[in-house]
This record gives sequence, structure tokens and C-alpha cells, in this order.
Amino acid sequence: MVVKSVRGRRRYIVFTVPADAGRNEVLDALSELAAEMPDLRVITSFGGKAVVRCSPDEIEAVRAAMSGAFPGSESLITSGTLRKVRETYPELKVPQKKKR
Repeated sequence: MVVKSVRGRRRYIVFTVPADAGRNEVLDALSELAAEMPDLRVITSFGGKAVVRCSPDEIEAVRAAMSGAFPGSESLITSGTLRKVRETYPELKVPQKKKR
């Protein structure tokens, strides 16, 4: 596992999005930030919620971009781990891959 001092810290933010907005729509909404934010990733988006990963100092820029792209979008939780996000919102859990 990579040490945080080398990789850097990450934050996972859960946003409300329109129910029909998939991962590609969220990626398009954040595309203008992607060039200057290397850690920016859309983890998942379905069921009216999207999980976005970024570094701690990029949180406000991501929130502004999401509210601009999806009017009425708000951040529900910000966490340092996906485990906490998925414990709080169990509907965001994805099936685990089968181990061989």
C-alpha cells in the first residue's frame, strides 16, 4: 500500500445529481477541472448520487463545478475513505469482484 505522504491525501465527496446522470455525464461536468487536478476521478454515479475523488484543497472547486453543471446539486458527505461513504450510503456499494 502506498504511503499517504508519497501519494497524498484524498477526499471522497457524495453529490446529488439527476437520476439519469451517469458516470460519463459527471465526467463531462468536471472535464474543465481534470487538466489541473490529477487526482480528480468519478468513482461511481447511479441512483441520483455520484462519488467524486479529489485532493483536500480541491474540494471547493469541485463543489462549484458540480453545482454549476447540475443546478440543485449538493454535497451530502465528504470523507477520507470509500468505506465510510459506503457505510453511510449502502446503496452506493458495488458488487465485489470474484477472487480467483
